[in-house]
Amino acid sequence: MNAILPWKIASYEGAFTTGQAGRLVGRSASDIAKWMRGSRPLIHSDYEPLDGRIVLSFEALIEARLISHMLAQGVSLRTLRAVSRRLKAATGVNHPFAMDKKFVSEGFRMFEREGERLVNLANDCYADPALMDPALQGRVVFERGRATYYVPFPSDLPHVRIDPRVAFGRPVVLANSRAIPTAKLADVARLEGLEATADWYGVPEADVSQAISFEERLAA
Repeated sequence: MNAILPWKIASYEGAFTTGQAGRLVGRSASDIAKWMRGSRPLIHSDYEPLDGRIVLSFEALIEARLISHMLAQGVSLRTLRAVSRRLKAATGVNHPFAMDKKFVSEGFRMFEREGERLVNLANDCYADPALMDPALQGRVVFERGRATYYVPFPSDLPHVRIDPRVAFGRPVVLANSRAIPTAKLADVARLEGLEATADWYGVPEADVSQAISFEERLAA
C-alpha cells in the first residue's frame, strides 16, 4: 500500500495537477494540496511530484470528488480522515473513497449503504435509511470494483467523460468512436463557430455544444 507508481502508467491511470482536480470537483488547488500533505494524507498522491507539483491519479481524483461533497454536507475533515484510515486498514487499498461503495451522509457522519441499511463507518452501527442525503453529482462507472471512468453530468451532458485511459484523464467528448478534449472543441468553436467545428472534427453539433457547456460550467 502507498507505493509510488511509475510515470509510464499515467496513460491509463490518469494524471491531474491540484489545479485541474480542483476545477473538476469544485475546490481550490490549495484545498486539494492540503488533503494530500502530511505524514498521513487524506488522499495518497500515487506519483512523485512533477516539477515540485503534486499530481493525482484518476482514483485520487474520484476520492477528491467524494471528499468535496462530504465537506459540503457538513462532514468534518477529522471524520473523513478517521473513516479513510479505517477503510484503508480494512481493505488494504490506497483509495478507499474511490471504491465501489455507496457513501452517504446526514450532515456530520458518514455511512455506507448496504442494501436497505445504512452502516455508520465510524462504529459499524446501523442507522435509519431516512437519513440518506441525495447522491453525489455525476456517475462513476466501475469495473471489478475499480473506478473506470466518470461522467460529470450524465443527464444533460452524457457524452462528456473523464477516463484515465484517454488523454491522460482530460475531459473528452466521445463521438463517432473518437475522444476529443472538451477544451479543444470549446476553444475552436469560439473562434470558428459551432457548425464549422463540428464539420472539422467530424462530430455532431450537439456534441460540440456539450463540450462548450461543460467548459462553461467549470469556469463558472
